[in-house]
Amino acid sequence: MKHLVLALLLFTGRFKALDPDQKISFPKDDGAHEDARVEWWYVTGQLETASGKRLGYQLTFFRTGVTEDAAPRASAFAARDLHLAHFARTDVSKGTFRFAERLHRDGPGAAYARTGRLDVANEDWRLEELGGKLVLSARDGGDELSLLLSPEKPPVLNGPNGISRKGPEPDAVSRYVSRTRLSSAGWWTSAGTTEAVTGLSWFDHEWGSGSIGKETQGWDWFALHLLDGRDLMFYRLRGAGGNGTPFSSGTLVEKDGTSVSLGAADFAIEETARWKSPRSGATYPARWTLRVPKAALALDVVPVLPDQELVTERSTRVTYWEGACDVKTPAGAPAGRAYVELTGYAGAGGLGLFR
Repeated sequence: MKHLVLALLLFTGRFKALDPDQKISFPKDDGAHEDARVEWWYVTGQLETASGKRLGYQLTFFRTGVTEDAAPRASAFAARDLHLAHFARTDVSKGTFRFAERLHRDGPGAAYARTGRLDVANEDWRLEELGGKLVLSARDGGDELSLLLSPEKPPVLNGPNGISRKGPEPDAVSRYVSRTRLSSAGWWTSAGTTEAVTGLSWFDHEWGSGSIGKETQGWDWFALHLLDGRDLMFYRLRGAGGNGTPFSSGTLVEKDGTSVSLGAADFAIEETARWKSPRSGATYPARWTLRVPKAALALDVVPVLPDQELVTERSTRVTYWEGACDVKTPAGAPAGRAYVELTGYAGAGGLGLFR
């Protein structure tokens, strides 16, 4: 799940309501969906160098339709979509977090999202499927990341036939597909030094109206790679007063790639620490105990750095926390690694322009 949320216009012309009976097909549905108002492709991961440095990264591509006209563009430069992107890096060894953002309309040399297969780009940031693997590249401010991502498990459909409901409204629904465990290898360049990196990454792709329900105030999203080979994703949608809504849900992926859907009653999140941003003034949860009784899981999730906040005034205008975390047993033993996303904590900027 991701943080691009847009007020819904009527489903006429180009944009269509999702058909829950339509089957998802790969590689076609890895590509862009012209009839979806909002769409995003999202990769996070944690990496290590041969010298022992540890890194976290996030690379997200958004596409949002700006015209409902279903007719082809009269000109290659005519705006049909806006393309937004975020690239964030956590250097655990140095204790630093940096991010960059981009915004372009579609057009030659700027940004695009292809149909038929995964191929999205924003300037020289790119994510592409080649031969069943994903190729990722991004650079900013002297940092450059190039990765080959190899799936260890088949794609996972989150919700029945990939339908993820976010609220009671008919339009508060999206398609949500994950590749939860991607073996990652490539190169990381920073301050003129290039090193080989290896690790694990997580890929999400979601598309639909962009609506999350008018009563939703934000969400807490967790994606865990566990040392026992299982992967766990769930999100708590927060309503009035910060309480979880009944539309919170998730997926547990077994070591063999089979998956089990989780409803709101199947997991519990206890916040055990808080952190206040000196940048936005927002106060975020900063440590959690997660429980999934049906999977016999009790886990502590601990950020590797307190400050992993993005304030994206030049693109999505969303202020959110997105960061690399450790996963531990209640006794403190290593149990895995995670990425966590927190939205809706920064007041009017918590969900930004796309609320």
